[in-house]
Amino acid sequence: MTYIYNIFKQYKYSLLLIYLYMFIAQMLFLVEPYVLGKMIDGLLNKEYYWLYCFIGIAAFENIFIYKRMVFDTKIYTKIYNDIVFKYLKKEKYVNSSSTMARIEMSNDIINFLENEVHYYIYAIISIIGTLFFIFLENPMTGFAVLSCIVPICSIVYMLYKKIEQSTRLKHTHVEQKIAILSEGNKVKIDTFFKRRRKILIYTSTLQGKNWTSLNITKTTFLIFALIVFTSTGVNLSQGDTVAMYAYISQFVSSLMSIPMGVEIFTRIRDVISRIKE
Repeated sequence: MTYIYNIFKQYKYSLLLIYLYMFIAQMLFLVEPYVLGKMIDGLLNKEYYWLYCFIGIAAFENIFIYKRMVFDTKIYTKIYNDIVFKYLKKEKYVNSSSTMARIEMSNDIINFLENEVHYYIYAIISIIGTLFFIFLENPMTGFAVLSCIVPICSIVYMLYKKIEQSTRLKHTHVEQKIAILSEGNKVKIDTFFKRRRKILIYTSTLQGKNWTSLNITKTTFLIFALIVFTSTGVNLSQGDTVAMYAYISQFVSSLMSIPMGVEIFTRIRDVISRIKE
């Protein structure tokens, strides 16, 4: 992933500013369930202090989200243009079908920077932050949610190789598309699209098995953690229960970053290897 590192290095100050906006917004988002719980308990007793706090946090969170969204589009479009222009300088060594396909696949790198990296920053902050609040409130519940990491990693490990193979096959097929269509041979075109359909079905089936298994695991441990919390907690209020549910749900949802990371890493690594050829 040296290619990605060099992009980070070249645009480090702009990217760091984007990540700063994200960090502040996510930290405010993490505090929301705690304040929400306090607000619910306060409203039940006709007290409004925590309501004003909740409104203030939501307002500041949206300000930083807005600033990040406006700024990052300017940066990521510039990075994309630089990648394309740099690749086109050596375009003469690659056939036109591959050239156009690889320029299109360059979007995967930008999507990685703009979406996946953002998602992982949010996920890491969420995992650490939610665990802090869960252990602060009820350590037994904290250990209960942590135990779901093992089955999630096991599922990912079992399906990783097949996902890697299907990703490479799909990218190769994309590179061949324009060349096949340009020939105008109906038999080859028919064979191409039938094969394309099989690849998409195979990939979709793998992803379906992966995410179904993971969502079952996620739901199981969410229920398990809530049972542990309600059975070991003392003098629980409605606000406490709502806040804990929110933190447990955020934690197990953030763990979905593990399988997504494997899939994303596989896709980006293959795209980079083709662009650098």
